[in-house]
Parts: sequence; C-alpha cells; structure tokens
Amino acid sequence: MIDSISRLLHLLGAVPEDASRIKELTSTLGLEPSSVASVNHLREEMLQARQQREAARIIVEAATSINAAVDVDETLELVCRRSKLLLGSDMSYISLNLSPEQETYIRTTDGVLTPEYRSLRMPLGTGILGQAAGGSTIAQTESYLDDDSFPHIEAVDEAVRLEGVRSILAVTMSVKGERLGALLVAERHGRRYTSREVDLLSQIAGLAAIALKRAELIDELRARLVERDEARAEAETRNAFLARIEGFDQRLFDLLKQEASPGELAHAVSEEIETEVRYLHRSELSGYPTRGTVTCTAVAGDRILGALEAQGELGHEQRLLLERGAPVLTAMILFEERGAAASAEEQQSLVLRLGQGAGRDWKQIAGQLQRYWLREGAKIDVLAVGCGNVHAARTELRDLIARRGGITGESDGLLVIIGSNLPGEEVERFLAATGTRSRVAEVETVLTALSVQQALQQTQRTVRAMQALDITGVADPRWDLGLAGLTLAHLPASTAAELIRHTLAPLIEYDDTHNTSLLNTAWEYLEFDGNVEAAARTLHIHPNTLRQRVRRIGELITPEWATGRLRTDLHVALRLWKVREHELSRHND
Repeated sequence: MIDSISRLLHLLGAVPEDASRIKELTSTLGLEPSSVASVNHLREEMLQARQQREAARIIVEAATSINAAVDVDETLELVCRRSKLLLGSDMSYISLNLSPEQETYIRTTDGVLTPEYRSLRMPLGTGILGQAAGGSTIAQTESYLDDDSFPHIEAVDEAVRLEGVRSILAVTMSVKGERLGALLVAERHGRRYTSREVDLLSQIAGLAAIALKRAELIDELRARLVERDEARAEAETRNAFLARIEGFDQRLFDLLKQEASPGELAHAVSEEIETEVRYLHRSELSGYPTRGTVTCTAVAGDRILGALEAQGELGHEQRLLLERGAPVLTAMILFEERGAAASAEEQQSLVLRLGQGAGRDWKQIAGQLQRYWLREGAKIDVLAVGCGNVHAARTELRDLIARRGGITGESDGLLVIIGSNLPGEEVERFLAATGTRSRVAEVETVLTALSVQQALQQTQRTVRAMQALDITGVADPRWDLGLAGLTLAHLPASTAAELIRHTLAPLIEYDDTHNTSLLNTAWEYLEFDGNVEAAARTLHIHPNTLRQRVRRIGELITPEWATGRLRTDLHVALRLWKVREHELSRHND
C-alpha cells in the first residue's frame, strides 16, 4: 500500500490539485477512498518542500550574483534586477538612509519610468518607503493612494500618481541593527503579496544589506589603499626630489669652493631646471621681473646684490631649485665684494706709492702690478679723472678696468687710473653714460717707476687746470691746454709761480691794495677775446664798468696789453694764475 501511495504522489506532483483526478487515480491504484485525505495532505507537504527548495535555489543564485558585484552601484543594480524578476513585479527600487537628516532617498531603480519617482526623498516613518526604511521591518499596501494607515506627503503622492503605482511591498535592509535603507517592489495594479513572497524579498534584502555593507567596506578599503599608494608615491617623489636637492646643493657647494663666478652659477642652475637662467647685476635690476620671467634675488641686509632670472613659467620644483641658488649667489657676490675691497685697498696703496716715487720698493711694486696685468716696460695709459663723486666713479669703472687690466686709486680728490688699452675718451663716455660729468687727463707712457710718477703728476696737474679753467672732456697735458698746458707739464711749480709774479705783479699789487678783482677781469676779457658784452655778462657787471676796468689795467701795465705778443704772455700767465688760485682755494677748503 505504501508503494501505491508513493506512486500516486509521484503522479500528483506533476499535475495541479484536482479532487476528481485524485479519486480517479486512487481507484486505479486500488486504494481505499478514505486514503484521499492523506494523499492530499502528503501532496501539500511535498509541494511546500519543492517550493522551499526552489526558494533556496533562488536565494543561492541571488546571493551568488550579489556577492560577485565589486562596487556599491553594481550591487544595488543586481539586487533591484533580481527582486523584480523573482517576484514578477513591475518595478523594484532601493532607498538608502541619511542619518543626520533622518531621511531616506531612492538610490537605484529598475522599471521606474518617471524622474519624479526616481528622485523621491522622504522623512523616515512616512509612506510605505519611509516606514520600512525607518522603523517597520515589513510594510505593504494594495492601493497606496487610498491607504490611510500611514502618513502621506503630497509631493510623494503626486510622484506615485504620475508613475501609476498601486501596490508596494517594502522590507528593511539592516545589518546588526543598523538600518541601511529599504528594498521595495511595486505594481501598477492591485496585488497582495503572499507570505512566501514577503519572506523571499526579506531574504534578498538581508543579502543585499550584507553585500552593501561589504561593498562599502571594500570601497573604503580601496580608498584607503589608494590613499596609501598615493602617500607612498608622494613620499617616493619627495625622497627623490630631496635626493635631487642634495645632489644640487653639493654642486653649488663645489662652485663656492672653486670660487666660481655668478655667471657660472647661472649656468649650473639652468642645467638643473632645464630652463634658460642668466645672472643679473644689481645695475640691471630696474624694472625686473619682466613678463615671462621668474627672478630670484640675492639680498644682504637691505641691499639687493643681484639676481638669477629664469625664462618662462616654472613648476613648483623648478622654483625651489632656483631659490636654492639665491643664498649661493649672495655668498659669491659678497665674496667678490670682499675680494674687490681687498684688491681696491691694495690698488690704492700702489697708486699712492707710485705717486710718491717707488724708489727701492720698485721690485716689490712691479711684482704686485703683474697681478693686474701690468708688466714692467710695457706701454700703459695713466689717467687722472675729476668728477663729483670720485669713489662712485671708481666703483663704476671697477669691472671695466678689471677686464682690461689695471689699477685705480684716489689721490688728492682725483681718481687715478693706470691701465693698458684704456683711452681717456672711453672712460669719459663710460662715466657720462652713468650720468657723471668728468674731466679726464691722459698720458701714454711705459711702466717704469719714474715715468709713472711723472705721468701721475702731469695728469693730476692738468685736471686741476681743467677744473680751474672750467674745461670738460679729455685732455693731453702736453697739447690740449696750449702754452699753459706745456708750462704745467714741463716746468717746476716754482718756475710757474715766478712767471705769474713777474708778468702779473702790477695787477696782483693793485688788487691786494684796493680789494679789487682786476686779475679776474683781465682773465675773462681775454677768454672772451675782447668781447665786452660777453665778458660783462659773465662777470655780472655793466659793460661800461668793464670798459673802465680795462682802461685801469692798461694804465697799470700798458694800453696795448690785450694785443700782440704781450696779450699771449698775459693770457698764459693768467691761466697759470687761475690754476694756482683754484689749488689754493681747494686746499683752504
């Protein structure tokens, strides 16, 4: 009998429930009519078991698919798609909770048509969605708009109306008491979800919650790994750059040890940052930086010593490397200045010793001069320069003279230059370019103790004469000041003084006795070649006053004093007197 019932159950498992069919099969198998109820009961148990196996299979498949997802979006999309297919619903969607705001919003959908529905956002506890997401584990309705068992929101109802939704089943997604959101299926027709369907969706929601948390943890882990990799890459880049800086600093230190020039420093920086870099002298810094350049200055106290100028835009590392050159440039320039100061002091001593006559020290002096490319017996130029600021002029000329070879110094208020291939006209033009008005006297000679001493005396006397006679430009003591120049160049100072006294004695005595200025009147009158109007304007007197003074000079000397040979003698003597007066005035000051 048991065998017959098993055969009957096997046959019934493949056909729908039908009482007449069960009776027919029972009779055919020779079973008692009383066995029909038992058969029906067994058949229901068998069908329930089959449904449970099918549900388990579905859950396993869903779990496999969901766990295979690699990120949050993919996980949510799979959950929606599986839920919609397994329950045969019109649509499915997932909401995620926002804890601080106490709201839930639809994150992912499948089958939803309207943007208003896809973008729903509502407080927890309102509507079917808000109830499942915020409190109730399961919530459902067969007619959403007509259901007054939960709070409604007008905007949500309008979105439901536009989408055409009637029935909704919502279950909570939670992990260890943490409510993440809700999983929902919905229909555009009336539907009452069975307990089996509710259970199936609940199991999927549980899987989804775990998978979602897992995906979030994976995303968090990935983000941390990315942060770790980025930090590691940044550290490696920083270490590589620090190593580069260390190597570059060593190169800069080597340049300092080698006493390299600022130009060589600029070349080294240019190679390191792969951008053209040039050294700017402090005289070139006006108006910098210019467009398209980056300038890094060398500073000592409140002084700007120079700069390194890079062409074009620079990256962060290039700027840092360029800035590494600034303190090195400062050290180089200060070192040059200290060296220049020591050299200037030595040159000053040489100029003074040469002006006084080298004598027994000549051998030592000649050895020192060789360091400045000046060799005994070689052709040289000896120049004296008169200007407003002698020290500033010497500083301006330092680089030019260093390139050509030579020395400079200050002597009795004048700048003295002893060099090679250094014409006076070039010196005068160079100073004029810097805004300095100067008087330059030059003598070409050979480098011996006596010739240099004589040339220094001649050029300095000539500049004094040029200052006294208000002559600017460049002069050769032998020719450019005429007879007065020859006298100054070749006669002793005592002889020149005797010539002045002998020729101008009447005028000197008259001026001393009467406190007049006939000597100066005679000088201006002859300088203007007898032009009364011009001389009177220079003397700031009336022309008639000048004529009276000219007559007085004629009475003291001779009426023909301003003509012929006597005029020449008087003019030379007056020029010498003018120079002597200038010298006396300078010494008295």
